[in-house]
Amino acid sequence: MLSRRLWVLPLLSSLFVSTGHAEDWPQLRLCYENQDLSPYTSAPVGTAAGHPGLVVELIEQAARSAQLRLVLHRQPWKRCVHEVRQGASDGVFVAIWWADRDAWGRFPGRTPDGQTPVDPSRSLWPAEYRVIVRPDSSLQWDGRSFQGINHGIGAPLGYAVSQYLKSMGVLANESLAPATALKLVVAGRLDGYVLESELGLALIKREGLQGQLVLLPTPVVRADWYLPLSHQFYAAHPERAERLWQAIGEQRQQRAEELRKRYLSH
Repeated sequence: MLSRRLWVLPLLSSLFVSTGHAEDWPQLRLCYENQDLSPYTSAPVGTAAGHPGLVVELIEQAARSAQLRLVLHRQPWKRCVHEVRQGASDGVFVAIWWADRDAWGRFPGRTPDGQTPVDPSRSLWPAEYRVIVRPDSSLQWDGRSFQGINHGIGAPLGYAVSQYLKSMGVLANESLAPATALKLVVAGRLDGYVLESELGLALIKREGLQGQLVLLPTPVVRADWYLPLSHQFYAAHPERAERLWQAIGEQRQQRAEELRKRYLSH
């Protein structure tokens, strides 16, 4: 671990020397969810200081490379989206691309006319969303349809995966915090709850529900996470925006194994 840090320090030092004064860089105001999303946007319990979260660390390094002054703040997810739509925040993370999200955010590779696809080479991180159930659950998912639905399946409010579940007619009506939802799954009052796999495993551990909950093996959604920027920020700083996304992709490709070892225990 120490050797990895030693080679990073000279790189960062040379970066600051070659790019001038950071106070002259444009500001990049990013919003991210105020829920505990460790290990991605907060440090796992018991880790040392200097571990801001896997995705946060990627974005911090990419912002330096793009010569942007990064300012982070946390809000409920839907509030973050509202701020990006209004231009009060310059971007939001983490987000799956969904066609209707073009209305409020600019995704890497995507043009306003919708003629080009999003660019996965400039994504933040790959994600797999799985259903968390009781070990004795009758709920089944074969990758195309659900069987054994009694109470419905939950997902975080405003997430793309909740839209997907709603389109299939299996989304539970309750808007529940993940920790509360998992307790309802344990109590048999909710058939399952969908979260990204690492987030789900971390939450199960944090809530002391090991042995009471498991993840179904087949993902409900496989998708890339992105950092969409506001249309206002992209219009004002198109070259910086492109450099930021490019740097994100480079950071992920170069440091993926290191970051997995440091943050992802499963």
